Amino acid sequence: MAGPDPNASQSFAEERGQLLEALAQEAADLGGRYAEAQKLANHMRKVRAFDELGVLSDALRFHNGGDAMLHVWQAQSLVDRGMPFAARDVLLAARGLTTEGEEPWFELQGLLGRAAKQIFIDHSGRVPTKARPYLEEALAAYTAAYLKNPQKAFWHGGNIAALLTRKSKLAAGGTNTTECSAFTADLRRTLDAIPSDRRDYWWYATSAEAELGRGRYEQFVEELKKFVDHRDADNKPDTDAFAVYSVLRQLREMWELDSSTAPPVPRAALALLSGKLLEWSGPGERDKPLQLSAEAVAADRSADPDAVEQLQKTFGPDAPMLIGWWELGIRRAKSVAAIYSQGPLGPRRVGTGFLVKVRTYDQADVGCFVLTNAHVIGDPDPSVVAVESYQNATVRFEGYDAKRDFPIKGIRWTSPYAKHDAALVEIEGRPPELEPIPVTATLPAPASGRRLYIIGHAGGNELAFSFEDNRLLDHEANTANPRQEGVILIHYRTPTSGGSSGSPVFVEQLWTAVGLHHSGSAKMQRLNGKPGTYQANEGVALSSISAALTSSMGWELCL
Repeated sequence: MAGPDPNASQSFAEERGQLLEALAQEAADLGGRYAEAQKLANHMRKVRAFDELGVLSDALRFHNGGDAMLHVWQAQSLVDRGMPFAARDVLLAARGLTTEGEEPWFELQGLLGRAAKQIFIDHSGRVPTKARPYLEEALAAYTAAYLKNPQKAFWHGGNIAALLTRKSKLAAGGTNTTECSAFTADLRRTLDAIPSDRRDYWWYATSAEAELGRGRYEQFVEELKKFVDHRDADNKPDTDAFAVYSVLRQLREMWELDSSTAPPVPRAALALLSGKLLEWSGPGERDKPLQLSAEAVAADRSADPDAVEQLQKTFGPDAPMLIGWWELGIRRAKSVAAIYSQGPLGPRRVGTGFLVKVRTYDQADVGCFVLTNAHVIGDPDPSVVAVESYQNATVRFEGYDAKRDFPIKGIRWTSPYAKHDAALVEIEGRPPELEPIPVTATLPAPASGRRLYIIGHAGGNELAFSFEDNRLLDHEANTANPRQEGVILIHYRTPTSGGSSGSPVFVEQLWTAVGLHHSGSAKMQRLNGKPGTYQANEGVALSSISAALTSSMGWELCL
C-alpha cells in the first residue's frame, strides 16, 4: 500500500529535525515544543507516515522515556512496516508505564491486540497450530480493554467480533458461532447506548463490523458508507487515511471478505472501499487520488508540473470501478427475469421483472417472488395490461438459463398502473442458487449526481445493462407534497425502451435495487412542484411499494 508522497516525507523530516533541535536546546523545559512534537507524531500516524513516525517517537523517548504513547507510536510504526514481533516487544516493555483504565492503557492494549493479530494472520496459512495462540492473545488484549469500559473502548469490540468469527471458523466443522453471536449482540447494545454526539467515524466503523458479525449485510454497507463519508462538527470530512486503511485491512485479513466464499454484498463493499482510496488520501486532499504509479510520479518534473499530477487524475465525479463491482452486476443480472407471453408467432418478451424476498411485518419468511409492473401482468384493467392472464405467461431468467421457463402459479399482490404499478408474481420451481436481489430504502440525494443503473430486456431483446447517460435527476423521498400520496417517484436519465418495464433500478454501489422502472417521456413533468418538463425515465421507489404491501397484506420487501 502506498504511503505519503516524497514531498510529504521530506516535509516531515524537516519539521522533525527542527523540533528535535529545539528540544535539545530546551531540555529543561519540555512544555510547548514537546506538545508540538507529540502533535506531529499523531499527525504522522493519521497520514500513515510510518517511517518518520518511528524515527520521531524513538528520538522523543530520550526526552521523556516515561511517556507510554511514545512506545505506542513506535510500535505502530513497527507493526505497519511488517515487524509485529518487534512492536509486541516494545509494548510489553511499556506496560509498566501505564495505569489500567487511562487513555494510554487503552491505546497500548489495542496495539498489543493488533500486533498479536498480525502475527496470527501472517503465519496462520502455513503453520496454523503454532499461530493459533496469537489469535487468543489478541482476543485477550482487546477483551481486557473492552470489558474495562465498553463505551470508552467500543472500537476494540469490532476486533473482538472479527476474532471470534475467525475463531469459529477454526472450530470443528466451522459452525461454532454461538460465542460470536452473543458478543455481537452485546456490542450492538453498547454502541446504541453511546450518545449520537459521541459517534465519530470509529463508531461507524465498529458499527459496520457489528452488523457484519450479525449477518446483516445491507446494514453493514450503510454503516460503512457513513464511516467513509463522516463529517466533523464543522461539516468537514474527517475520516483519515489511517482509519480507512485500518478498516480495509481488517475486512480483508480478519473477515476475509476478499475470498471467493465471502458473501457477495460485503465482498463488493470491500471492492468499493478499495476504490474509494483511489479518490482521496485523507482530509483536505479528497480531490487527489492516491499515488497509483511510482513510475508516473518519478517522471520528468521539468515538464509542466500539472501534467505529472494529471497522469493520476480522476476527471468528473466517477472513480474507477473495480472488477468485483462488475462481477456483482453480472451476478445480479442472473436474478432479472423476462416475462414471456404467448403470441401468434410464439412466445415473446413483453416485460422485465426481478426476484425479491418477502417477509411478514414481524420478520417471518414468506418466500421469493418476481416483482414486475402491474401493466406488464396483474393489472385488472385490460386496456393497460400487456398479459391479461398469468396462465398465458411464463418467466425466464436468461442470465441464469436462457432456455428454461418457469410457470407462473399466480399473482399474489398488485397495485395498479395508476398507483404503484407493481405486481408480485409467484413462480414454480425456483432453484435455490437463484438469489433474490437485495433492495434498499435509501435514495441518494438528487443533487449528488449519482448514477442509477438498470438491467432489463429493453426493446423486448436479450438481457442488457444501461450504463450510459444514467444520472439521477430527482425523487420524492423527502418531499412533503408527493404527486400521489403513498407513492415515491424517481426520475433518471438511464436509457430504457419498450420491454424495460418492470426492470430493477440500482444505485451504483453494491448493485442494490432502489426502484421499479415503469415509464418514460421526452416531456416528463418535473417532480416536487418544479415547473416545466424534461427528458426522463420514471420508477417507483421500492420503499413505497413495500409500505403498500404492508398496508394491504401485512408483508414487506426485505429492505
